[in-house]
Amino acid sequence: MATARDWAAGYYQQARADMSAARVLQGGEPSVTAMLLQMILEKLGKAALLRSGQITVEKARSTHAAASAMMQQLGRNARACKRLGYQPGTVRDYLVPLVDRLERSQPALTPGGPHLEYPWEASSGEIQWPAQHLEVAKAFRPTSSYGVRLFAFADQLCARFDQVFP
Repeated sequence: MATARDWAAGYYQQARADMSAARVLQGGEPSVTAMLLQMILEKLGKAALLRSGQITVEKARSTHAAASAMMQQLGRNARACKRLGYQPGTVRDYLVPLVDRLERSQPALTPGGPHLEYPWEASSGEIQWPAQHLEVAKAFRPTSSYGVRLFAFADQLCARFDQVFP
């Protein structure tokens, strides 16, 4: 039977594969970059929480808040931030709010929209979609420092995950 550590490895390895695809697409469609980063950070969050024993496999398979939990922990951990080349204040004050916004944009948490993956019907009756109407996706335009910084952070976390979450 698979252990929590086995599941953590699976989440981590898939996050790395997703990050590899995100690197290819970076600078392309902001809404797709936002969706991929949300997925990457969610998988890394589940892997980190499983490795630390903070959640069970069952909880990891059903939660949609692992990315925010991981980011909040990182923002309080100077040693982990240093291993990533970030200051805790930068993580806490700059990156955590953006990750929270991404996380709240998942279809599972906002089934009526607006969300990262699918069109939705606005209160006006108009059909809207992420590429055109999702506010958080605008942070991932090539000219936005928020999205660029979060992308770099996620890439660094994928590269140094084993050092940050042994």
